[in-house]
Amino acid sequence: MEDLVSVIITVYNNEKTLKDCILSVVSQTFRNMEIIVVDDGSTDGSSMICDELLLSNSKLKVHHQIHSGLASARNKGIELASGKYITFLNGTDTMSNLLLEYLKSMMDDYSVDISVCRTYANDPEFSSDKVITFSKEDAIRQLLISDLIQNNPYGKMFNRYLFDKIYFDDDNSEIMYKIFNDCSKIAFMNNSLYKLNVISDVFPLNSVLNKDVKIMSTYPSLEIYCKCNIVKAIQNEFYNDICNNKPIPDESTLYEMFSKIVKSDEDDIVKFFSNVRKAHMYLLADNLDKYKIVCPVLPELD
Repeated sequence: MEDLVSVIITVYNNEKTLKDCILSVVSQTFRNMEIIVVDDGSTDGSSMICDELLLSNSKLKVHHQIHSGLASARNKGIELASGKYITFLNGTDTMSNLLLEYLKSMMDDYSVDISVCRTYANDPEFSSDKVITFSKEDAIRQLLISDLIQNNPYGKMFNRYLFDKIYFDDDNSEIMYKIFNDCSKIAFMNNSLYKLNVISDVFPLNSVLNKDVKIMSTYPSLEIYCKCNIVKAIQNEFYNDICNNKPIPDESTLYEMFSKIVKSDEDDIVKFFSNVRKAHMYLLADNLDKYKIVCPVLPELD
């Protein structure tokens, strides 16, 4: 039997959107799920809608609490969850009926602890079934640049154990870094499956970079991903071209990019490397054959 997935819906005065939100989960093609609705002290008709839907769906669980904020509501949902996997949904938003099926398949097929799809605000922009697996370091880099993976909990499925020691709090911008830091590999599908009807809980790039001193003091090993553009510039060529079905640059083109970055950004780059690592970098910048051996940057594809 399939592992149980817990869908945690956080609600606060969402009476206009809540029914569509919950029905988008009820209509999922993946069926082995529980739906946990945490009503964070709504003062409109949201509480009544939750209770009405509870009577007609056995998969639904509703918890009402005094208004304590979004972080508290998510933590309560995690506490109540009994599934092996967890995904989050805001009471204003909806998900494609394929979201759980796709994210769960990625968890199984690629043996990852987090699977990710695209989110969108207006019309779906991407519909590719291609999957890229990121190492922990590359996934964190994507969070920092907010490119393929957005720094928020939506459109993602998490292994439940990731929340054993990590909790949401009011300073939400760091939690995705903490969670991703506990994984070895993350799977990403370039498919728009989660619709943000109200963009109120996205941790944007500027917000993160304004707090980079705090983040880097907590995770000093991430500093290179903020300050050094070597990996970002080269690998983004692969990821973006693959996701958008464009021709992949050949090795010579990528090598020229690498050499140019090393030479033009030398002063910014070298201070983050040990002497041995500096020597390796300069050697690779002057020798294409060694670069091919040491710097395989092609992602794993479905």
